[in-house]
Amino acid sequence: MSSELETKINELANLIGVLENYYESIMSRIYLLSQALEDSTAASNAIKALPESETSEIVLPIGGDIYVQVNYTPDSKIMVKVGDGVVVVRSKESSLAFLNSRIEEFNKALTAAQGDKNEVENRIKQARLELNDLMKRSENVR
Repeated sequence: MSSELETKINELANLIGVLENYYESIMSRIYLLSQALEDSTAASNAIKALPESETSEIVLPIGGDIYVQVNYTPDSKIMVKVGDGVVVVRSKESSLAFLNSRIEEFNKALTAAQGDKNEVENRIKQARLELNDLMKRSENVR
């Protein structure tokens, strides 16, 4: 096998490894975005389900599979985490608007990540085809 052909084979094998690592990174990003989207959608649905005109008792999770029963009134405020440890008190409508904006951002990011995933998949396929072709050529050279 010529050294030029061997070099190309090694370069393609390395490229495939890099692309596969990048693909895994994208898949992790897609998973995290999907989880965040699901969480925000569930929060939006929960806020929409809060009673409009009467006081009622609701159960809130506080973590560690522990729940607290509280009285909710239509004028109750909702605390929204907007950043690194920053919580803002908002109305029901403002909270829903914030969540809808967040959901839209997650959907856009998810669409972009899916596009990246498809592009990298195609690049990996092309590189593998080229590598297989080079491997066949190297066998013919022997």
